[in-house]
Amino acid sequence: MSADRRARIELRLDRRVAELQSTRAAMRRSAEGMRDSELSHLDNHPGDMGTDLHDEELDETTEILMDEEERRIAEARAALRDGTYGTCRGCGRAIPEERLEAVPYAILCVDCKRLEERG
Repeated sequence: MSADRRARIELRLDRRVAELQSTRAAMRRSAEGMRDSELSHLDNHPGDMGTDLHDEELDETTEILMDEEERRIAEARAALRDGTYGTCRGCGRAIPEERLEAVPYAILCVDCKRLEERG
C-alpha cells in the first residue's frame, strides 16, 4: 500500500473518531442541560417518565454503537500497521475498494458481514 493511500485512510479514520467524540460530547451536554434546566425541579407528569426512560435507552444504545465503531476503527488501524488492511478476516479475500471507501474500518467483506449479522 502506498504511503499516500495509507495517509488518506488514516485521515478518514481520524475524522470519524473526531465525529464520534463530538457526538458523545453533544449528548452529554444535552443530558446535563436537561438535568440542570430551570424546570427540572418541578414534578413531571407520569406520562413524561416513559419518555425519559426511552431517551436514556436511546442514549445507552447510541453509546454502545459508538463504542463498537471505535473498536472497529482500532482494528482497522491495527490492520494498517500489520499490513492486513483490506483483507477480510472472515474469508481471507480482498475487501472490495468500494466497501473500504464506504466503510474505511471494514474488516469483513459484505458476504462475511452478512453471515456475522445473521448469527
